[in-house]
Amino acid sequence: KKTMSYKASGVIIAVMPTAHGTTRNGKDWEKQECVLEMSDKYHTKMKFSIYSWDGPIETPLKTGDSVEISFMVEARESKGNWFNEVKAYCVEHQKR
Repeated sequence: KKTMSYKASGVIIAVMPTAHGTTRNGKDWEKQECVLEMSDKYHTKMKFSIYSWDGPIETPLKTGDSVEISFMVEARESKGNWFNEVKAYCVEHQKR
């Protein structure tokens, strides 16, 4: 099956507190949400999530990091409302 994937690059301007828990299979997971400010002329901002399904995120992102992310957008329904989540599956640190 083919999924739509996208790329964006810029600087991390905000990092939310890390969320974590345990899957039904007993594996630890972690989720980090960040805000990326892109280097376009409008300085577009986008909130995205990165997940680790097997323990802590190997390289947590920090404010000021310059990155390129590959991501997909996924929708979910909750109590009759729909929400989009931008999920990054690859983060590459860029030289400034």
